Amino acid sequence: MSTEITVEIKNSLRGQGFLSLKDGCHFSVRIVIPAGQMTKEFSTKITEISEKYGRGYFTLTQRLDVEIPFVKYEDLDLVREELTKSGLIVGGTGKRVRSIHTCKGTVCRFGLYDTEKMTKDFTERFYKKYYDIVLPNKFRIAIAGCKNSCPKPQMSDLGIIGRKLGLVGIFIGGMNGSTQITGKEIAGLYTLEEAGDVVERAINFYKEHGEMGERFPKMVERLGFELVEKELIKQI
Repeated sequence: MSTEITVEIKNSLRGQGFLSLKDGCHFSVRIVIPAGQMTKEFSTKITEISEKYGRGYFTLTQRLDVEIPFVKYEDLDLVREELTKSGLIVGGTGKRVRSIHTCKGTVCRFGLYDTEKMTKDFTERFYKKYYDIVLPNKFRIAIAGCKNSCPKPQMSDLGIIGRKLGLVGIFIGGMNGSTQITGKEIAGLYTLEEAGDVVERAINFYKEHGEMGERFPKMVERLGFELVEKELIKQI
């Protein structure tokens, strides 16, 4: 006898990286791929899982992650166990810091800093470290290596953009999707280390001052850009 997949179950699974498909009985399994760097071992394992539990293919997301669609509800725990044993991360959803959206600034001729390294560092420091910390809502970070802004840092909760060699600008309060808000750039330019400190302050400020269900940009609107800016860059 099959288990009834209630709305409560679907919502719980969504927060763990299992997204219900519109057929109501299958799921996409989201896998975080830091900086979009896929090794041979990882791609082989994902292909194996897709063939064993899905329909033999996987898709790439806008944030350079991977999704395996058409996985059955009863196979989700097995899929997570096999992926985790291979060093892959199931997740990237829920009211928490999301996987980091980045560009190819490390190798791109326009890149002004090592975006791939920053993305991997941020994945460890913010995605993994804060994974079990529930925020008022999702918190998205985008990293752009230059003014071309390929990952659209102005449209993320917090966005980093290369301005000069080794120096970045920081946008806060952007949002994409059904509601679109263009973020504003805070004053000054920052070293990569300083940018990381600003990100950490933004996450903690959001945790303390955001209202449940409120997105970070809406909090910035409610409290005022100048107040939030002041709190994020003090002592920098």
